[in-house]
Amino acid sequence: MLIQCTKTLLDKIGINGTELASPEGNEDFPKSFFAWHAKFVSINRRKAIVLMNNETRYPVVIYRPSSKDFSKIRELIYEAISEAFHMEGVRKEVIEAYMAKAGEISFSKTANRSMVAKMNNAVRDIEFRQEYLDEKSRIQKYISILAGRSIQLSGVNDSFYPIEKTLECLGTIFNLDEHVGVDDVLDIDLYQLKIQINLEGHDIWRRVLVPSTFSFRHLHYIIQTVFDWQNYHLHEFTVEGLENKSLKIVMDDDPETMEYFNFDEFEMLQERFVALEEILPKYGEATYEYDFGDSWEHTITLEKIVKSKTFQATFLEGKGERPPEDVGGASGFEEYIGIMENEKHPSYHEMKVWAENQKERKLSSEKINQRLKHVISGYSYSTFMFD
Repeated sequence: MLIQCTKTLLDKIGINGTELASPEGNEDFPKSFFAWHAKFVSINRRKAIVLMNNETRYPVVIYRPSSKDFSKIRELIYEAISEAFHMEGVRKEVIEAYMAKAGEISFSKTANRSMVAKMNNAVRDIEFRQEYLDEKSRIQKYISILAGRSIQLSGVNDSFYPIEKTLECLGTIFNLDEHVGVDDVLDIDLYQLKIQINLEGHDIWRRVLVPSTFSFRHLHYIIQTVFDWQNYHLHEFTVEGLENKSLKIVMDDDPETMEYFNFDEFEMLQERFVALEEILPKYGEATYEYDFGDSWEHTITLEKIVKSKTFQATFLEGKGERPPEDVGGASGFEEYIGIMENEKHPSYHEMKVWAENQKERKLSSEKINQRLKHVISGYSYSTFMFD
């Protein structure tokens, strides 16, 4: 594997001219797929190494490397690339095959100006999504998933997504003779989750399949989507059953979270950086609270694990209509039901008009699953039914 570094990064690693490999001959596949450009950068006043694959432009980030890290930079690069592929659901055997075919890491200078420009674009993509850089981790889990889905230009009219090209290339190099397809590259654990709103006297739930490497932030977006919540309010996850304290998995972009958090009673993790596979297999269940005023609690239960070759959340089925947004909690919901069941109630027409913009819309499974395709990037409630 060839790592083509900027001068600043070569100086940090401590590689001199006599140890450098030639930067030439890595422009065409498959050699280009085993070569990465790398740059030492400052993002939000934090140092980072951004790697970009020569062939696919897929990015990988090593964040806040210490002086000791540079002495083991080869191991860190192997680990970072392997972790990024794992998070995308790539089969372990395919990752191992890639590393074996890539061989030992050697270093060289950067190639031509075109490749340097592409690497700079990759750095800008990372900077644009810097909120997904985990301060506590050298190897970044989620930044590659986002930046790897940033469209890239190739020539005048051609474009591609780094993740799609990466999977195609992995399929090819995994078995050069048989040209294994993209589907064969992936081996994804999908968690079948039942998400039930805890509301006495009502049976309101949704069943979904979710990739195990999705974060709890992704799960938040999924819950908002399948219940057609409007994502207007704060939320948090709670996990019981820990030895000493319960665990709160928080949204962490709310400035009041740290100020008022009870560290004596709870452990805290940030939802952007916690994978479902780190929590749900061990504890089996979590609680999601949305809107701390109305306090809609959802119990999330891991029912089973399903093998798949699709890195995507899927809505399976559901029952019951969720309460209208801002209806006033459980008591307000009961009042709302009573009014809507009685057309002669003096507040009926006013309540009906109000509820049009607050209640869950009747979306088909196809529409819900179309929306779920986008939860990797985020969720924003839209009044347009065709988005």
